[in-house]
Amino acid sequence: NSAGQISRTKGRRLLLLNDRVVCVTVTGRPSETDVGNNNQMERLSLKWSAHVSEVEVVEGTSTGTLARLTSANTLTNPKKTSLGKTNSTANSTSNSVDKQMAENLAQDMGDLMHDFDVVSRINSMIGTLKCSYPGLTSDSMAGIMDQIQKSIRQKDDEMSWLDKSCLQLVVKRKDKAEPLTFQMRSPAVKQDWVVELRLARLALDPNNSPGWDILEHTKSITGRLPLYVKHLSCYHSETKNTEIVNGTSYTLLVPTPTRTLRPVTYVWANATDGISSHIKIYSVQVNQQIALKDLGTTVLSSCCARSIVYVPGTSGGVAQSNSDNPLRTDLVWIATDDRRILLYAASDPEKGFEVGRIVLPVDPSCQIYHCGKVFVGLVNGSVSVFRRDHTVNWDLNNPQNIVLGSDPITCLIPISGALYASTGRKILMLDAWSNSVVRSFTANLEENPASTFQGSMA
Repeated sequence: NSAGQISRTKGRRLLLLNDRVVCVTVTGRPSETDVGNNNQMERLSLKWSAHVSEVEVVEGTSTGTLARLTSANTLTNPKKTSLGKTNSTANSTSNSVDKQMAENLAQDMGDLMHDFDVVSRINSMIGTLKCSYPGLTSDSMAGIMDQIQKSIRQKDDEMSWLDKSCLQLVVKRKDKAEPLTFQMRSPAVKQDWVVELRLARLALDPNNSPGWDILEHTKSITGRLPLYVKHLSCYHSETKNTEIVNGTSYTLLVPTPTRTLRPVTYVWANATDGISSHIKIYSVQVNQQIALKDLGTTVLSSCCARSIVYVPGTSGGVAQSNSDNPLRTDLVWIATDDRRILLYAASDPEKGFEVGRIVLPVDPSCQIYHCGKVFVGLVNGSVSVFRRDHTVNWDLNNPQNIVLGSDPITCLIPISGALYASTGRKILMLDAWSNSVVRSFTANLEENPASTFQGSMA
């Protein structure tokens, strides 16, 4: 209504077709007394429909939540809209269950906050008592306050779950936009629906038409094909040609002001002109479409980055900035063509904080993180293996060196408990735990013995 509160809910079903979003009401469902009657079918009555390009998901700080909308005790008269004849719809078997749930949670939270404030004042007044009374002590009040705080955190989690299940849409009709709110069954159901809507919008984009050409014998593939989203310029030089040759991406759990953990995905892209490297850092933003927010650029003016790899820390994916033990945190290893590996902090990458560096005997060619180790392929046919020491910090000075051949290591591919390495025509399988060669074989020989052959991986 005009006060931004939910005054009425109705059961609706939201259908996503190839190019349209359809809202229907369900009638003719079996009652509790007709459970065994399978002849009675559901009947769907159309309420409204819109093209997928006319439907947008409201996300971010501008979204309302059911818990906030129903926190007030008074409700005003509803202001009807033309699409759904109501300002809010719900996907449930009862028209009032979800609204009552949100109102109860908001009321319970208000009661707990009131009680916590009262007990806090009582606790502050106990110190003014002239005499002592059994059971009326600061310790007992502190115990009650701890119990109320636990209840507040529990209610906060319940309200957060309910809020995350709330899907808010804006449907554009002619010259106006109408907001609609749907209470989904769970946050996972809401997220799946939002993803499907985003994919439907991308599939109808002219840039994805006619789409991918699938051969007849591969039409049984059930996996989804990539969809073009957008392109952006990573780095532009007025005098030289540049290209993006490598990069990495990873996701960290970043603490929020409310002490919850929010997943944030970062992307590092290396644009080089053959002499220097400009490493652009982005954060991924998922709204109506996936967007990359520019966080900054790390410039390597005297060398080129040949490989960039993310190396997880010891915090289980939670972003940390440990100034005392930076080699325990999440890192990004950048191997350069001047015999170095530069270690940057993966958390807050826009700061460009270098936590260490490694000097190699020869230039590196590739690197991977696998089985808790970092394997670095070198141009002299060797693989340097870095591991953590007894203090759980990376030992940067004493790597194990494995000689595989005389040609450069061109590719390292991890598999379960092992990895493949290619050098010249040879492909070798290494045990990732013992660092020993398990077996090796030679790739298909060319008819011309003088021809060169190198393995690579896209």
